[in-house]
Amino acid sequence: MKAKILDRLRGKLIVSCQAYEENPFYGAENMVKMAQSAKLGGAEVLRICWPEQVKAVKAKMDIMIVGINKQFHEGMNILDDVFITPTYKSAVSLIEAGCEIVAMDGTLRKRTYEDLAEIVKNIKQAYPQVVLMADISTLQEGIQCEAMGFDILSTTLSGYTRATKTNSEQPDYDLIKQLKKHTKCLINAEGRIWSVEQLQKVMAMEPDCVTIGSAITNPMKISEHFMKTWKGL
Repeated sequence: MKAKILDRLRGKLIVSCQAYEENPFYGAENMVKMAQSAKLGGAEVLRICWPEQVKAVKAKMDIMIVGINKQFHEGMNILDDVFITPTYKSAVSLIEAGCEIVAMDGTLRKRTYEDLAEIVKNIKQAYPQVVLMADISTLQEGIQCEAMGFDILSTTLSGYTRATKTNSEQPDYDLIKQLKKHTKCLINAEGRIWSVEQLQKVMAMEPDCVTIGSAITNPMKISEHFMKTWKGL
């Protein structure tokens, strides 16, 4: 079953449908409409945040889902703290909601290799059919996550950790290339893809799949993106 999921994922453009509380599109009902729009546009795989929204989309659509469960708490700093499906419990809630792939933070911020490896081992023992994606920021994290048993490595967090923070608006092309060269996992290219030209350059790095979120499904961010040019920023 896992091999079939990975085969289905190859060559796909994944559309990420997410909205936080300050976004007018926040909420399960709106996510279903966003997901339906993405599917009508040709998307065959979606990336959906939070179990209730995964469940709502699955109830309305027959489509493969990469589930994430972002966990925020008072006083945290997203550059320094793990927040994308950070625990065994947060992963299980996504699995029970119906997603085929669970994406987890693959960085070691404020935790050890052993901490993350234990979570991965427990998930694989309890849910051997579930595909695990590691959202990482560096090649070394990718190598470590492959050794732990992750099936997919994603460049999601490159530029969004303290060690990799950047003002660049370009995707991390080099990380995609290095992961392809030094690991055997499927590689998902994700992060800061805003144009067709950038997507074409990403594709030249030969990732197995690509995820695009804000540039497709976040009107607030799209408006901000173009406003920077309009204002000469």
